Amino acid sequence: MPSDALNSVPHTSSVRSSLGEAFSWFGWLSLFLIVLPASLFFLPALAVLSALTILASVWLMQTLVGVFNLRRITIPAFFYYLYFAVILLPGFFIFSDEVTPTRWRFLFGIESVLITVPIGIAIANLLFRFNRRRIAIFFDSPVDVEAPGSSALRVYVILMALGLIFVLINILETPVIPLFYIIRNPGEFLTAAVLREDAFKLLDSHFTYVYSVLRGTIFPILILVAFGRYRLQHLRQWRWLFWISLVIGIFYASLTLEKSPVAAIFGLLFLFYYLFRAGRVGRTASIFAPFLFICFPLAVVLLAYHGTEGGTLGAAIQALGTRLFYSPAQIVYAYFEVFPNVIPFQHGATITKLVALFGWTSVDIPNAVGMYMNTGTDLSTITANGCFIGNLNADFGLPGVVLGGILAGFFMQAVSIHFCVRAKTVANLAAHTICMWAFGLLVTTGLPTTLLSGGVTFALILAPLLGQPGRRVFGPGENSLPVLADGTS
Repeated sequence: MPSDALNSVPHTSSVRSSLGEAFSWFGWLSLFLIVLPASLFFLPALAVLSALTILASVWLMQTLVGVFNLRRITIPAFFYYLYFAVILLPGFFIFSDEVTPTRWRFLFGIESVLITVPIGIAIANLLFRFNRRRIAIFFDSPVDVEAPGSSALRVYVILMALGLIFVLINILETPVIPLFYIIRNPGEFLTAAVLREDAFKLLDSHFTYVYSVLRGTIFPILILVAFGRYRLQHLRQWRWLFWISLVIGIFYASLTLEKSPVAAIFGLLFLFYYLFRAGRVGRTASIFAPFLFICFPLAVVLLAYHGTEGGTLGAAIQALGTRLFYSPAQIVYAYFEVFPNVIPFQHGATITKLVALFGWTSVDIPNAVGMYMNTGTDLSTITANGCFIGNLNADFGLPGVVLGGILAGFFMQAVSIHFCVRAKTVANLAAHTICMWAFGLLVTTGLPTTLLSGGVTFALILAPLLGQPGRRVFGPGENSLPVLADGTS
């Protein structure tokens, strides 16, 4: 009897899979043959075209990476969720409100990503012979228990010590620490904003780039590695290292009063926990993660606008909501409006590394857009960092937006494949988390920044340094598939 029951599992699973596929195809046929033709009589052609684009995009993403499976979220799927919430949906409202001819280029730009990114993902899958089944294999595989040797601990301690040294140097080089100032002088938001610029962007230091990488990548990956090793090995030394790295990382990220670095630490911890637990995070983590994510940004807004209308809790929450779910799309619109109407296309001169390499003369694009959006502002160093398609439009126009979207899809899927087929160690999961977050931030930053200084390159370098060899989950060129829990291969 037990053997009969076991033998029936694959058959039952295959029947369910066949029924699900049949209903899926029936739904798609009904949509294209009945619902969409009927909607042409009630909706404008533009709305129908946009709906078709979204539906085609969702179908592609589901086919390529299983975007609907919330327990197996990959790097491209994470970006896709953020792009929908932060750029696409508010972008439709901005398109409706604007009356300038720019809105058509803007609409084409934000909707093109829905197709170009899946095309890039498909190219990566074809090139590396990867498919959605292997995502399931990665998530279903347990985390490797590494031998608690001294080499990984030694590298970790050395990196933390070097990081702490640069933190002290940064503090000594900064004339006034913005965090300390706003605590002593609540309500002085304009002075605090000027001090924030002086403490980071305008800081006269040879280590500015080091400070940025330290804040955005080094300390976060140290925090994640210590957290994961303690969860896996339950050794006291990793528990202490986790708390020490967490305190130092949060303290250093908060010094300039930038809201995102501290929030990013808690967002990364939640994403790491998600990958560590194979998509099963539990109710407690799901409730506390958003609270911890907005805690520091709320505190900064309340302190900065203390005693004024913007210093109330409701106003602070509204300001953060606007900053997260409306301003990024608004900034992208400004990028499409400024280039080429106000400033000509830059032909690659927005990429800092290329400018330094070839000695080009370039415009500070985020500053130019920020000044355009805030005419008459007293803060001349204001910046408006936009979605990656904004930078591509600034450089090459709409052809750059299309080709750049394909490249973005290819790179994010290639990195996702890299981690899906490597040993599932704590260090690799930490680097995987950093890369997932970095590609998600393409909604507010350029593609070269994401790849070079936004965390991806450094995460790929640090993973083997902080980790130990483990079993390989699955090779991109292998043809046989291991048997999964439901009896399928």
